[in-house]
Amino acid sequence: MLLWSYWQTVCTSTGPVPKKFKLSDETVERFRKANNEEEKLQAIENYANNLPIITRTYIAGRATYRYCFICNHLKPDRCHHCRICGVCVLKMDHHCPWVNNCISYTNYKYFILFLFYAFVFCSYIVITTLPYFLEIWKHSSSGHGSIHVLFLFIIAVMFFLSIMSIFSYHLYLIGYNRTTLEAFRAPVFENGRVDKNGFNLGLVNNFKQIFGNHCLLWPFPIFSSLGNGITFPRSREISDRKTLLDECDNSDEDTNDAFYV
Repeated sequence: MLLWSYWQTVCTSTGPVPKKFKLSDETVERFRKANNEEEKLQAIENYANNLPIITRTYIAGRATYRYCFICNHLKPDRCHHCRICGVCVLKMDHHCPWVNNCISYTNYKYFILFLFYAFVFCSYIVITTLPYFLEIWKHSSSGHGSIHVLFLFIIAVMFFLSIMSIFSYHLYLIGYNRTTLEAFRAPVFENGRVDKNGFNLGLVNNFKQIFGNHCLLWPFPIFSSLGNGITFPRSREISDRKTLLDECDNSDEDTNDAFYV
């Protein structure tokens, strides 16, 4: 299971950004001929209005759509450009040098299972070698094979501690439905509000976003994550705020400002 999960994590493609997010030739021409930053942003926003994008970034002092100037397309929600891979990655968590791949929407479940089975494996090695380690330490034995036991125990403990810390951190992220990048920089939504819990659906639903609804598939590195990697359900808090903003009177500026605080 450990090797299977590792293989899936390494070899699974991060998935391409759909072609509909690539700017049309007309929009690119308007973008290039723009005289200032405001006209460039307006050209992008006009094209992006028909796309399912709810996250934004701050450019020129206001919230606008995220655009990748390297890949030349608009970024879907939770998508980021990886400088190492050279492409935009759907729901990018981070680039992991240990697997030489980006951890993203397509292989995040495999990565979590890899950490879990590696943690179980290291725990097993530590527990089974501990009696021999204590015996060698107690009697200062240097008999045949003792150096191998000491080496195995020390290496297993080192990997156990490192994997436990990484695995615990990612369990924390799953609990709040965040990526590593979102933990360091909270997403900005269409109303200009920065919210680190914008995709938090509750512990159970957050877990199902990664592992799916079929519990029999949870232990296996077989893709069962929910969604399409492009759009993601928002938390009830964000959705309720958006509904309230739509319903409130636009002429009442004090009321509108209250919802943005």
